[in-house]
Amino acid sequence: MVAINDLVEDWIQIRSTLQRQLKMLQSGEALSQSDISENEKKATTARIKGCIEEMNALLKEYARAHQA
Repeated sequence: MVAINDLVEDWIQIRSTLQRQLKMLQSGEALSQSDISENEKKATTARIKGCIEEMNALLKEYARAHQA
């Protein structure tokens, strides 16, 4: 059985990866060799930001639930 602490560690790692990818997209680093349009870049960036927000909410919810 997986302990909740293992899940939280995974969530933190996922969030870190998403944050790193977001930085790469915003800097243009990830797109230097691709043909992605500006609209696709904006849409992808928005979706990644949404995922990061969801991970933050999940981690906050877990923290509140397990402080009591």
